[in-house]
Amino acid sequence: MDSRETVRALKSLDFLVVSDLFMTPTTALADVVLPAATVLEFNDIGHYGLGHGYILSRPRVVEPPPQCWPDIKILNELGKALGLGKYWFDDYEEIPEEILRPSGLTYAQFAERGMLKSERRYRKYLEKGFATPTGKVELALSKAEEMGFPLLPEFECLPEELTDEFPLVLTSAKPAEFLCSSNRRIEALRKRRPDPLLTVHPDTARESGIVEGDEVYVITRRGQITFRIHLWDGVDPRVVCADPCWWLPETGPENLFSWDRSNFNVLTDGAKLGKAFGTPNLRAIACRISKV
Repeated sequence: MDSRETVRALKSLDFLVVSDLFMTPTTALADVVLPAATVLEFNDIGHYGLGHGYILSRPRVVEPPPQCWPDIKILNELGKALGLGKYWFDDYEEIPEEILRPSGLTYAQFAERGMLKSERRYRKYLEKGFATPTGKVELALSKAEEMGFPLLPEFECLPEELTDEFPLVLTSAKPAEFLCSSNRRIEALRKRRPDPLLTVHPDTARESGIVEGDEVYVITRRGQITFRIHLWDGVDPRVVCADPCWWLPETGPENLFSWDRSNFNVLTDGAKLGKAFGTPNLRAIACRISKV
């Protein structure tokens, strides 16, 4: 949310260290960049910590280059360097072994199996209730008054008013090729989706004199960004849908890879947080579109 505020915050830091595989807008701001190992270069446990009841083995396929460390090794060594060695490990490879200890398996045995899955159980609430202060499903929140919230959650960031100047509703949806802002440097994925797209209904585009492939500005009360038009009659004529999280590696680090040219979060506002939710309004932003 509010990427301009994020950039201002990062620039205000006395010292910034980033661990990454590629040069990105964030690494371009860093004082020191630590070269990270990829997911194929260290032993990992997939989806550990999520509540779906299974974990996956992700064993190392190749050794990383000597200077490239997995994030967990960086954290382990940093912890020891800060004098907190009793909480960390002599060798970071011990960490997945420790996590697996209750299963009675070594990491090598786990990798051979591929997956560990817990017993599937239903209606556990009959034994333990729900994870609320009352142990019940709370339609009215029992802690609400104590925390200064209404008993029933209310969405405070109402959609912006549509006007003649801003007649369309702007939303966003993640494309299948990318995960948030990552993978923009992977050539095969960029061939599939080379440009940040704005999906628009053909009737809406026709009214603005816009055709498939045109470059357009998306203009809101907070500013404007640029997209390539994609026409699709599956979107409501009153709505335009933008790709989020774009930056352009091909433009170089001097201007932070054009981080603000097609970045949806230039148009979101971190100030309007829903008090009970702690989130800004990332959808239903009033806008207009204009051909570049």
